[in-house]
Amino acid sequence: MRGELEHICIEGIVTTVPENEVCNDDYVNKIQNRRVKKQILLTGIDNRRVSVGEQKASDLATVAADRLLDHLKWDRSKIDVLIFVTQSPDLVRPSTAFLIQDRLGLSRDCMVYDINQGCAGYIVGLTTICSILQVTKGRGLLLVGESNAVAGDEIDRNALLEGDAAAATALQYKENADPIKFVNYCDGSRADYLYKTLNNFAFMDGNAVLLFGLSDVADSVKQFMGDNNISVADIDYYVFHQAQKMIVDGIAQAVGIPEDKLFNSCKEYGNTSSASVPLTMCLQKEERNLSGKKRVLLCGYGIGLTWGMILLDIDMDVVFPIVESSYVYEDRKKFGY
Repeated sequence: MRGELEHICIEGIVTTVPENEVCNDDYVNKIQNRRVKKQILLTGIDNRRVSVGEQKASDLATVAADRLLDHLKWDRSKIDVLIFVTQSPDLVRPSTAFLIQDRLGLSRDCMVYDINQGCAGYIVGLTTICSILQVTKGRGLLLVGESNAVAGDEIDRNALLEGDAAAATALQYKENADPIKFVNYCDGSRADYLYKTLNNFAFMDGNAVLLFGLSDVADSVKQFMGDNNISVADIDYYVFHQAQKMIVDGIAQAVGIPEDKLFNSCKEYGNTSSASVPLTMCLQKEERNLSGKKRVLLCGYGIGLTWGMILLDIDMDVVFPIVESSYVYEDRKKFGY
């Protein structure tokens, strides 16, 4: 699916990460495994943020949204839609978005629901909420986040990839907003490359996922740019899902993207699934001291398999610094968890 979204403007982005920081090198020292050390070098992931205790993705997402709404001084009764993209909900049902709606004090007129999506979740979420706002001509909140990372000693090597994070994006209908171009792909025939069963058994075919990123994703980025008559030089910055350094660098090399145009965050935060694209923007905005309008290409890819791109112009002044939080909301007690 491909198209163009009109009259929608991003008004702010806030990302939240747990205060607890985990260093992957600590595991090398504990278990003395050369394969683990090699994996850390290949993935480029040195540190991750990991939730501890009862903190969940919804806690991180709510903190981000609350901070963003306070900054924007939005009337919370005037928000039309809240979407939470996650694969680590608080409950099997109802959608965790209902809990977040109550925490934020949003009105009954606000439509809320979850989307079960992973590493392409920010692209899917943006496409969905922008489509809704084109009809309602109002305001919306897109929340994304996961809390699947592991901090304990008994871990498999895949756990060294995962970090916890959440992000909130505020969007609003504006007649003079720049158009947003998008494309999304899905291939359910390869769903067995990366999945988790209802009894919590998780599986990933690492080599197949690697090849998917270096072939399908890279080819689709080039096709997307060609279809829209865009050269590499026409885009200020590229923000790819931070699966791991090898994949991101491989895609960039295949497309011909110079290093100074490539945003990265996996070294310090790992693979944060649907939150990785907004987290990377928040990190790099601060590190590069960016301001003003920039043309960016966002790309997510992963479980499903699904992948997609969004091309938009964004004012970097509405991309805010990363927030650290250990806050846990008490409303979970009435659900018994």
